[in-house]
Amino acid sequence: MEALILGLTLGFSAGMNPGPLTVLVMRQTLTHGLRAGLLASTAPVLTDALVVLLALGLARGLPPGFQVWMNLLGGAVLIYLGVKGFLKKEAEGKPITAGQGLRDAIILNLTNPNAYLFWFTVGISQLKRPVPEPLFFILGFYPGIVGCKAAIALLTARFRAVPWLRPLARWSNILLVLIGIYLLLHAFGP
Repeated sequence: MEALILGLTLGFSAGMNPGPLTVLVMRQTLTHGLRAGLLASTAPVLTDALVVLLALGLARGLPPGFQVWMNLLGGAVLIYLGVKGFLKKEAEGKPITAGQGLRDAIILNLTNPNAYLFWFTVGISQLKRPVPEPLFFILGFYPGIVGCKAAIALLTARFRAVPWLRPLARWSNILLVLIGIYLLLHAFGP
């Protein structure tokens, strides 16, 4: 029970974290509607299995430059998504296909160093606990993180009609670019 509550708490905390995926969930919701935002919020469930397996198998043997490369790759993807979103013409109510918004969220999450850092530090300590505690931790973590991202999408959709919120979706792309630049700079120094 402790592992389940710990997983739920950490998942909730990660879900509320104002990072790249949160910005993307809000942008997808504002630009393409609630369905796109909800799909984007599921990215951690679809991508973290790979990260968890890497954490279990490679955490001790990762090369020292791994985080640098993840920061470089993640920064480049964020800059690309931000520039792409900013240059894109406003899609007033135009529905997005299920694959488009989810694809961006999956790519973003796979290249986001925060997921790797979490699972290679906090997560790995929980995965090494006696069975069945790691399972309970994971069963708590993913409803917490996805539930928070979905709640952000729901709130964003609820207030979508607020006049200043729609332009915010376009300008949130600048935030993605800035986070990308931060990751690029962070790759080369403290």
